[in-house]
Parts: sequence; structure tokens; C-alpha cells
Amino acid sequence: MPRAVWREAWQGSRWKRMREITEIILHCSDSEFGDAKLIDDWHRARGWSGIGYHFVILNPYPDDAALRLGRPQFDQDGVVQEGRALSKPGAHCEGRNVNSVGICLIGKRLFTAAQFKSLVELTTGLIKQFAGTKALGHYEAQKPGSVIKTCPNLDMEWMRNRMGL
Repeated sequence: MPRAVWREAWQGSRWKRMREITEIILHCSDSEFGDAKLIDDWHRARGWSGIGYHFVILNPYPDDAALRLGRPQFDQDGVVQEGRALSKPGAHCEGRNVNSVGICLIGKRLFTAAQFKSLVELTTGLIKQFAGTKALGHYEAQKPGSVIKTCPNLDMEWMRNRMGL
């Protein structure tokens, strides 16, 4: 069991013990559309208890119909949705879930300016909240010998520089 730290997480009539966060792992959905609800459905279909990511950053296409019809919902672009509770380990990176936060960008290889803005704000905010935390791409955090991933399809060195890390 990892060393836990106390955070200001008030739950009803008591303080909740928060797990130690040491990594933020960035992902992409590998789909051109979606939101936290759709990813939750996908993950439940795999037999998981629900969405494996803690946060999802939307693009302007929340569903297949918006994409097919060419009707972007610009008010959704860059919106950060909460997924799994931050107090619970994720299900997003084998062998690294206990001490990490999973952030998923909706998209495959092309992301919007609004998504990048939200990603930088969310990631740097989490790093301030959980001092000493590192930001990694999924491809940098995968288990040796596992199927090679490119997720989140970003040059993470460039991304960390953009975040001032």
C-alpha cells in the first residue's frame, strides 16, 4: 500500500484520506468524437467498473452524429469533464494506476487550441496541488514488453516545455 497523504477532501461529515499522486499520464481517446459518458460506456463494455480516466478534455464533437453531420459544438471544445474520482486509482496505464492521474484528450492526432489550453491549465494545476508530480505521455509510462503505444500522439518533451515543466 503506498504512503497516503491527507488532502482537503471533505466528504460528508469526515475528511477523506487521499492517495499519493506522483504522475499525471496523458492519453488520447483514439476517436474523433466522445465525452466522459461515452468513454464510461466503452470501459464498462470491457467489464471495467467505469471510466478509467480522471479527466476528459473535449473537442467540439461530443458524439458520432455531430462529427458525421459536420456540426461542431464549439461551446464543448476544451471543456474538462470529471471521470473517475481523483481519490480512486484509475484504470488507464497498466502498472501505474495507483499513484497517477489519467487525463484523456478526445481525438486521435489532431487536437484543438482550446484542448491544449485546458490541458496546460489542468496539468499545471495538478502539479501545484501534488508537488513533485511528473507529466508523462502514455507511451512513456507503458510496461516494458507491452504493445508499443504512441498515445497521446504528442511530443511530450515539447508539451512539457509548453507547460513550463
